[in-house]
Amino acid sequence: MTPIGEQVIQEARQVLHLLEVIQEKANQEKGLQTGQVRVACVRSIATHVLPKVIALFRQKFPTISVVMTECDRYAQVEQALREGQADIGFTLLPTTTEFETWELFRDEFVVLLPPGSIAPGVSLSWEQLAEYPMIVNLRSPQHNKTVHAHFLQFGQTLKIDYEVREDSTILSMVMQGLGATVMAQLAAEPIPEGIEVRSLPVLLERVIGVAILADALLPRAVFAFLDILKVG
Repeated sequence: MTPIGEQVIQEARQVLHLLEVIQEKANQEKGLQTGQVRVACVRSIATHVLPKVIALFRQKFPTISVVMTECDRYAQVEQALREGQADIGFTLLPTTTEFETWELFRDEFVVLLPPGSIAPGVSLSWEQLAEYPMIVNLRSPQHNKTVHAHFLQFGQTLKIDYEVREDSTILSMVMQGLGATVMAQLAAEPIPEGIEVRSLPVLLERVIGVAILADALLPRAVFAFLDILKVG
């Protein structure tokens, strides 16, 4: 290291230290030195979305805790917001006007088929899909209703052969060649190797968003968390 290089490193360290001090003072001014953010979500969000967001948030605000409540249904997420049990909820959009919402991403409904049941790269037709016994999750009535309505829109009927209560059970049954299923891709992850994944003959997506109770008096930490979500 040359003398000028050592001088530059020292100055760079001073600049970084000053930036940390400025950030800390700004956070204190905003009232972000303590507190917590309460988040309600379903399992797929808790598994695939929130860990990264929480990690980014804790890097910036290490003294603020995040309390996560996992719900079985999106309706339960919204109820947690209404009852004041959560500050922020991840739900399906659109929702009612009692919430202020922002779209986060779109999640495609995909068809999961038994291994080797369709040639690689071949698109799935309605006629091919009708040949498979269908497996659905009883604990996902809203998704089942959405898929059923989509099928009807194109003159198709969702013929149900198996009704179960766990996504993991559905994936095992598909893997064993017992039938096919239509699931939101995020909920299906991680998809076991070998299961064939195809788009529906006509695209179907769900819109995932974040919601807060409209006109609610929320801690500043909540809005800091929302800022991380919007950027991330």
